[in-house]
Amino acid sequence: MKKQLFRGTELLAIVLSAFLALVMGRWSIIVIAATGGALVGLAQDRASGGWKRALQIGLIMSAATVLMGWFHNNVLQLLPVQETINASARSLLTYVGAMAIGVFTSVAIAWLRCLENQKAGRIGQLAILAAYAIAFPFFDAVTGSVWMATIIVCLIYAMQAQGLNIVAGFSGMLDLGYVAFFAIGGYTVALMNSEFAGRHMPFMLIIWIAAAAAALFGLLLGAPVIPLRGDYLAIVTLGFGEIVPIAFKNLEAIRINEPISAIIAWLSGKGAETVTCLIGCGDTPYNLTNGTQGISPIGSPGESFVVGNYTPWYFLILAMVVISVFLIHQLRHSRIGRAMVAMREDELAASAMGVPVTRIKLTAFMIGAMFSGFAGAFYGSYVSFISPDAFDFSISVIVLCMVILGGSGSIIGVLMGALVVKIIDLLVLDKLQVIINGIMHVTVFKWNTNPGLNNFLESLLNMTQYKLLLFGLILVIMMITRPQGLVPASVAKYPEGK
Repeated sequence: MKKQLFRGTELLAIVLSAFLALVMGRWSIIVIAATGGALVGLAQDRASGGWKRALQIGLIMSAATVLMGWFHNNVLQLLPVQETINASARSLLTYVGAMAIGVFTSVAIAWLRCLENQKAGRIGQLAILAAYAIAFPFFDAVTGSVWMATIIVCLIYAMQAQGLNIVAGFSGMLDLGYVAFFAIGGYTVALMNSEFAGRHMPFMLIIWIAAAAAALFGLLLGAPVIPLRGDYLAIVTLGFGEIVPIAFKNLEAIRINEPISAIIAWLSGKGAETVTCLIGCGDTPYNLTNGTQGISPIGSPGESFVVGNYTPWYFLILAMVVISVFLIHQLRHSRIGRAMVAMREDELAASAMGVPVTRIKLTAFMIGAMFSGFAGAFYGSYVSFISPDAFDFSISVIVLCMVILGGSGSIIGVLMGALVVKIIDLLVLDKLQVIINGIMHVTVFKWNTNPGLNNFLESLLNMTQYKLLLFGLILVIMMITRPQGLVPASVAKYPEGK
């Protein structure tokens, strides 16, 4: 039997790290090497000696990252219209540091996974990730990098993706309208902590109200779709996801009359003057959501949460994500979580074995919606602006892409998927566009003197407009090469006869 040179996740870690380093360069190669090292470590088997393979693959991944980073810093930098790179970012210390942290992360995580005491191994892995997470904002501040704002948005989407993972990954129900709960969370914080609404409630109270509101709508959505499966379920949830933003768009002119007086006036043929008005009386209807103009500004969690100061926002959303991951991990290994997985594998068999399918489906919808409500509440406060246009169908697709890319049902995998997708979306495509423009200036633009053609080619090669196409290709490639995702969900194994 021919020995496999690279496993699926190992090859993805090498290719992805090298590509990101080629596009980003600078100090970013240290962050990229650490992330690639984590992927390599997680890809190793729990057998003894797995750290040795992690050492080899980690060296290859780190070397590829450093080589592509050096090429960006010293070759691509010579192209026109490129961003300036500080000399310290091209120093030997940067390259050695990226190599060291990539190899260390690969070996350490793989070694911890090989420990017989799996609980100690998990604690060790979490300690390494926690150390990196805590040190990250200080690294970003010292190096003047561009990662902080991007990572905050990544963590917001990671929390949302964890909620969808409960619905689609654990329970096997395809929800294409998940953005609706994100919008409900965002509008809840806007209506309870903004100048427009005239209310200023504490943020820590609002996020729970937002989560409760999203969970309630999750129940309202889940109740009528219980009998549906597959494509039919996807179509119904898609419709719900389209209805909610439209509803928020049209709730700017509300007038509600007392129904009994309105019925009496209609039956008696009397005029509207006999109808009792409850809300939106007079010439001006009640404006609840401000329509397409949106609501701004939205209050922040505290005085230190100001524009440009990303550190408080980062640690707050990091704490929310950590708590969410812990709760979802406990849910996954609880009786309800096992029932969700059983329902996903075979709903009929699960029902025959006594699993209350209806109740489990409603629970999954409510819990998944709750986490999306948390994410939406933080997002509304972070951007300080909410409008219906911010919650279109593409968000549901992107979040689903995160779940599939990372590994459906895998908690760590979904986190990885969220980081990869949003980093490509918010950071990598813009950097790639700068490189493409530089190449065009020394080739096509240099030879061609027609400004109209140059503008057309520049627009045609604008990578940011191919975002959804790129995500679609990622999904197709993953389904063909690695359908289980970057970090597959672990399946509990029980001794025979138990």
